[in-house]
Amino acid sequence: MPLSLRKSQKEATRQRVLDAARELFENRGYEEATVREIARLAGVSVGSVFTTFASKGDILSQVMADRLEALYAELDKVVPHLRGSTPDRLRSMFAIHFAFETRRTRLFLAHIAAAYNWTLAPTSRPYGRNPRLRQIVRDCLAEGVQRGDVDPAADLDLAVDVLMAAYAWTYRLAAWEGADADAMSAVMDRQIGLIADGFRPRHA
Repeated sequence: MPLSLRKSQKEATRQRVLDAARELFENRGYEEATVREIARLAGVSVGSVFTTFASKGDILSQVMADRLEALYAELDKVVPHLRGSTPDRLRSMFAIHFAFETRRTRLFLAHIAAAYNWTLAPTSRPYGRNPRLRQIVRDCLAEGVQRGDVDPAADLDLAVDVLMAAYAWTYRLAAWEGADADAMSAVMDRQIGLIADGFRPRHA
């Protein structure tokens, strides 16, 4: 078989696996979905799945990585045009996240839950291990230092951790109450206000 054809078939298999996994994770949940079910829905063998991905966790990571590219493309366009204080900019950024992720809330809940799965391989990228999201939030805070509304002595990495923890925890409202993006953004807005009290400049 020509190398180009083999590569094309491998890519097609990979995409079928990702499409099947996305559907199962969204409708059945990450824990309930099995690799055998993913293979069956994708129309490939279980062996083919494991030839392409090391684990179910890696499949979830790739599903989310593919989705998040669209989110980051949107943020790249919007973030340079955000106005207002650093807390206001953070509120806008997280509102965009909520609007995007609530299109597939169950899938994002699985992404968050995977962060607490101690069996995941280091190659997996659950919520929290994504350096792009952390960098976007940190850049916003660093720009706030330059503008003068974030304390230069503030621990920006700690602030990022607290903001990301608040964002993930707010999704309990979607899981427990079926909250939509607007409802969760309203809660996150208040949390950002409280967190901002910790990084505002201290005046003598």
